[in-house]
Amino acid sequence: MEIAKFSWGVGDRFCHQAEAQLKALILAKNAGIDIVPVWNKSNREHTFINSTPESTRIAADAAVKALGWEGQYFCDADHINMGNVKNFINACDYFTIDVADFIGKEAAEKDINSFLTADA
Repeated sequence: MEIAKFSWGVGDRFCHQAEAQLKALILAKNAGIDIVPVWNKSNREHTFINSTPESTRIAADAAVKALGWEGQYFCDADHINMGNVKNFINACDYFTIDVADFIGKEAAEKDINSFLTADA
């Protein structure tokens, strides 16, 4: 997948603002700035408001259809981990892995050596 030069993460928390957010990007496009919308919502946010990755996708798709958007747009599984990625597979285009579980933990010696000797 190749994404355009500029993208903008839009967090439609309650799946009610997708159209308004897209209208703002249409105004930018009309001013000569082509920005790709990327609707994102973390697993934590879905848990707090009882939404689903599919509801984010539905809201984004509906806004795109309603406004006749012909450019790229995406849904990002934001701040997820391997324990919840399966919930996002069908609704999202790409995935932002949350590394919080690994902060402050030392990597295994073999992993460090593998990283240091890998070809760039």
